[in-house]
Amino acid sequence: MLNPSSHPYLVPLYTAARGVTEGAAIRIGDGEVVMGRDGGDGVLAFVDDTLVSRRHASLCIEGEPGQVTLTDLKSKNGTFVNGRSVQTIVLGDGDLIRLGESFFVVRWLERAEEAASDLSGRAPAVIRMRALVDRVDSNSHRVLLLGPVGGLLDDVVDGVHRRLNPEGRKVYLKCATATSERLQEALAGTATVVLFDVDEAATDLVDALNEHAGLAPVLATAARDLEAMALVGTFSSALYQGFDHRIQVPPLRERREDLLGLLVAALGDGAPPLSTDLIETLLIYPWDGDMMELVEIATELRVLGSGLDALVTELVSPRLRGNRHAGRVSEDPHTEVDIRRPVPSRPDLEGLLAIHDDDVDAVAEALGRSRMQVMAWVRQHGLDEGGQ
Repeated sequence: MLNPSSHPYLVPLYTAARGVTEGAAIRIGDGEVVMGRDGGDGVLAFVDDTLVSRRHASLCIEGEPGQVTLTDLKSKNGTFVNGRSVQTIVLGDGDLIRLGESFFVVRWLERAEEAASDLSGRAPAVIRMRALVDRVDSNSHRVLLLGPVGGLLDDVVDGVHRRLNPEGRKVYLKCATATSERLQEALAGTATVVLFDVDEAATDLVDALNEHAGLAPVLATAARDLEAMALVGTFSSALYQGFDHRIQVPPLRERREDLLGLLVAALGDGAPPLSTDLIETLLIYPWDGDMMELVEIATELRVLGSGLDALVTELVSPRLRGNRHAGRVSEDPHTEVDIRRPVPSRPDLEGLLAIHDDDVDAVAEALGRSRMQVMAWVRQHGLDEGGQ
């Protein structure tokens, strides 16, 4: 449920002029706001986005609490929400908007700016997590981080440790393989004992933790619902209740504002730019494998895209194929999008031809279309021998 004091904002993710952007959210004014190349400033100016019409689309706030309606103003290249072309649609929190090559996510926020932190991220779920992390201090004794399956929690672990044990070091143990002797040795010191996957701890480890009364602070992680496990007796209720702080780390699917920045960081320096189609595909992908999957996809893009002018969807389409996801959890087919797009753009087709050494049959197989259809696209984009 939305906070009554919140207001709709547009959070910029990518623009033709700036590329991947982490700029401040833009509050949507009351009444009608027209977006296009004829007006606006900052990231709403669209001065370098030639695919945006002069009067492309409008946002209108109506009613209490403010309901935001997006309307396409007969633009040349269309307006898209969660990957689907729309004429008029009521927007929800987290929806992805694309005009031309510019992407925004809609958020209801109390304010646009948040205080600087060592834990980066603009998504509301990350902001809520940071507030919980900031409650940890040197008087805390035990902290539990509940992360998604496939989540990489290193940054959050480091952030909690800095608050929990500012002058100390860390000792890492994996509960699936650690012995009770090794755990007791670690607990006897003053370093922060970081326990990965505490939900996999054997009975002797759980007993050692429940009996521990030393100085060493404990920071545990888990990817399963420990509260539910404690209720049914598959995890120690005493251990679960013994944590001073229980902090939920949000899954990647709740972090649209942060996803492109995380991907670019994982790609590293020197990677080709992302095509518009790939950006949209990744922003609407469900990310069931969370951060580990993002790192794997970044690696594939970096290897397969080496030497290309742009990173295109088809480089990773075998991994993404068949997944369908909407910006909001909904059974409405109007908001669904097929990750494997049937009609490639010119950059995507150029990239695919380069990957397959101009073998049209291989491109047709990759796209699941006939050779005749691929040849028609080649001619349409002027990529045949006579047009090159």
